Amino acid sequence: MHTTEQYRGRDYWIVENTLYVKPSFRLKKCARLIGEMLGNRPCNLLDVGCGPGALRDLLKSNVRYYGIDIAIHRPAPYFREVDTAQERIAFDDQRFDFVVAMGFFEYMGGRQKLKFEEIRSILKPGGRFILSYINFGHYGRKVWPNYNNVQSPAEMKEALGEFFTIERCFPASHHWRQKQPGNFSLQRLQIHINANIPVLSHMFAVEYFFVCSDPAARGNAQGNEQPTAQTDSANLAIR
Repeated sequence: MHTTEQYRGRDYWIVENTLYVKPSFRLKKCARLIGEMLGNRPCNLLDVGCGPGALRDLLKSNVRYYGIDIAIHRPAPYFREVDTAQERIAFDDQRFDFVVAMGFFEYMGGRQKLKFEEIRSILKPGGRFILSYINFGHYGRKVWPNYNNVQSPAEMKEALGEFFTIERCFPASHHWRQKQPGNFSLQRLQIHINANIPVLSHMFAVEYFFVCSDPAARGNAQGNEQPTAQTDSANLAIR
């Protein structure tokens, strides 16, 4: 595990975020996962490190979207500009049914545990925390210099387990290069695969999704599906 306390500021992210206006495969898969878990029930969702908010347009109308980021381009009532590394993760005094953090924790350096605590505190009873994290054990591993929080998926799983119940963990996608699938046919195939593939995932998973809940709040949600670590044990096999 390698972490630093060097964080990019708003001047950097206001430019970098322009690259993420078009929804990525990762966001499409996240939106699909939320739709499967939620059904038609209404909920509110906080997108941490939301960038331009591309996830919002992928979600169903029963999801009330909120986003926070260090660099917001387009002011809106559902956006807040928050330096998430230096300031508390929150949106006013709200609590959320879902908190998502896509491509976020690779940049949280030595503040990972603090940010887990902050996210846990704003989850509603029965709420879910969904994050993505790069597979730094990939066969074609490349560590971008801006990453300040580099660890294996197994180390991330262990760290999450100190704060959350990890209900599911599986590769977001597989690729022989360490990038999200861009070919339309590859996207159509992989968006339906939510499972670890023995040997293959360890070497070629681009990144992993973790679906987490607050262990202190389990069983308090009314009418929500409650997957368990036991029923999804096959999805937790990370080395």
